[in-house]
Amino acid sequence: MKKAQVGLIVDDMVQAWNIHDLIQRSLSSEIYEIKCIVIQKIKPKKYKNFFLLIQDYFFKLISLFERLLVRRFLSTEGFFKKYDLNSFGINSIEVTPLISDSGFVYRYSSNDLQEIKKQNLDLLIRGGSGILKGEILNVCPEGIISFHHGDNDVNRGGPPAFWEVYQREDCTGFIIQILNEELDGGKVVFKGNIPTSFFYTLNKVRLYRKANIFMHKILEDMFTNKEARTYKKLPYDKPLYKLPNLRQQIRYLSMTLFYILKKIFRKVLKKRITWNVAYQFTDSWREVSFRKSKIIKNPTNGFIADPFLFKFKNKNFCFVEQYDFKTQKGHISVYEINDLEDKYIGTVLKDNFHFSYPYIFENNEEIYMCPETSEMKDIRLYRCLDFPLKWELEKTLIKDVSAVDSNIFEFNEKWWMLTNIDSSDSGEHCSELHLFYSSDLRANWKPHPLNPIIFDSKTARNGGMILENGELFRVYQRQGWDNYGEGFGVAKITNINEHEYSEERLFEVGAGAFDKAVGTHTFNSINGLVATDFVTLSKKGN
Repeated sequence: MKKAQVGLIVDDMVQAWNIHDLIQRSLSSEIYEIKCIVIQKIKPKKYKNFFLLIQDYFFKLISLFERLLVRRFLSTEGFFKKYDLNSFGINSIEVTPLISDSGFVYRYSSNDLQEIKKQNLDLLIRGGSGILKGEILNVCPEGIISFHHGDNDVNRGGPPAFWEVYQREDCTGFIIQILNEELDGGKVVFKGNIPTSFFYTLNKVRLYRKANIFMHKILEDMFTNKEARTYKKLPYDKPLYKLPNLRQQIRYLSMTLFYILKKIFRKVLKKRITWNVAYQFTDSWREVSFRKSKIIKNPTNGFIADPFLFKFKNKNFCFVEQYDFKTQKGHISVYEINDLEDKYIGTVLKDNFHFSYPYIFENNEEIYMCPETSEMKDIRLYRCLDFPLKWELEKTLIKDVSAVDSNIFEFNEKWWMLTNIDSSDSGEHCSELHLFYSSDLRANWKPHPLNPIIFDSKTARNGGMILENGELFRVYQRQGWDNYGEGFGVAKITNINEHEYSEERLFEVGAGAFDKAVGTHTFNSINGLVATDFVTLSKKGN
């Protein structure tokens, strides 16, 4: 099969990480190749006045300062380097765009358009500056595809990943679109949202890493005739964002430094995140009043979270992650719950790696558990030998994957797995929900063609599963601004098969029912018993 021919528009041959990474990914593709680099020859930027020059350079200083800070949170190897594209040996041509008086709109001359047409390209990728308008939009059969590192429903303009932090938005989005004459109003072929980080450069690195993976995926999908996703077009009623002025930059810097000092102050006061598990008996999980819950006492030097309920021989059991402050790892423990009390039974699974999210289910009179083992880069299935404490590893279902919080269930004569995968390997598991299916619980798990079936940190991450009267209800986590597990919601799965997935949100819940709680992220129910968790900031030793 002949590869699709793709061109890349840039401003010069020395480029940032995202352009270099995209070309690098294209080299392994059997579907498309980057055949030509179109270099826009543009004059150096001129400042209308000295104040604008100061504004630009002050923002660059903020970025440089944050580069030092970001390394404390994730590896940035290679991200801030500049790369010479000549090393790829790709043919290049130069064009001189006709730039509007505003400096934003770029049009191409007929001679330049003719040179591009000679390359016989199927598609152009916009990787340079300028708002492209005119005939250049139609010079290739598939048009021009472009990133916008922002959700175009709420943020048009730039700088990428800045304004979401400045305004403390819960999530930061990106879109991939086929350009038309309207700024950020083209046909959207992919979009995603990640949790907003608490400072700009960290947010930018995470966003770019996620987005690049899916630009490569969309390019392959386009040329294998896969049906494009559809996204609703909404009216845009917000400003066209641009570089923050000096006052906004100073305000941002003050806010960020204050927030960092606040985090340091918490450490000085020896405050740490502590999860708790609560439960209650109720007639309906849909109408539960959480303030009536009983709280299970946390173990010494640790906490419990991620409650999953299971009924065995008319007794109620609650499996939890038990986190140890000293080892900074979790293991799986179990409690028995009745009308009068809750009682610790013992340790279920423990090893030299972290366990959490003890998803438990039954099939053919066998009891299984799929706990989170992302530290081992796999998804595992354990089988119970002697309930509730004795288990053995039955099978590694999926290998070489960074996945958390997997739900496994049988429906319509197939096995289904909903799991949260970090495609970028950056430690961000809250935005992508992936679906797998199999006819055999232990083998041959196939990825759903729509993966990720949800790409939104407000709803993607699993927080439990309720199966009731043949209906499926997925519990999802809601992430807040720099607040993991701010709340949870319940969605009814309305359609699930090998080609489609859809769900309908029923309700969302915050942590207000629990004293001093700042979040809640798991909810489960069986036979009139419900369990949830909540998080507080408590002093060490409490």
